[in-house]
Amino acid sequence: MHAPSSSLSRLSQADQAIAVKLLRPELGPLFQGDAISVLDKQIRSFRAERLNLGGSSALAVQPDGGELCGATGNCSFWVIDLSRRRVLLRADGIQGYAVDPAKPRSVPDIVTATHESSTEYEKIHWVFLNGRYERQSCATVDYADRSGAQLPQPKVTPHSCSPEGN
Repeated sequence: MHAPSSSLSRLSQADQAIAVKLLRPELGPLFQGDAISVLDKQIRSFRAERLNLGGSSALAVQPDGGELCGATGNCSFWVIDLSRRRVLLRADGIQGYAVDPAKPRSVPDIVTATHESSTEYEKIHWVFLNGRYERQSCATVDYADRSGAQLPQPKVTPHSCSPEGN
């Protein structure tokens, strides 16, 4: 699992413009009263990483800490389809993600992780269905037992995915 590694501002102007246009309506309410240029500047400071989704160019985008993230480093997270100019995945409270290997020309699954405590993560497995990513499965991953002793292998406890939240 990792967070997007580069600044959105390092990408092409065209890619930046698509990201700003798609994220502006989602983040606008958080910046009420600010000039639109303030919001656009904030979005351009986000981290981003190019993805290949079954032959289609996409971006993983996430704020770089600050007011748009929680105290434990969990932030909003988006996957943007650059070709079709749309958001394919939006999740809140994400610390990292991974793209599952896929067959050539198929859209890969994505796994996101939320830091719950120093020894616990929440993982969500996303699959591409009907033109967007949807939760397929969720699990809690514990790295320590109830007394705090580190486990030799993480304990994975599958559970139903909440209809709200990530």
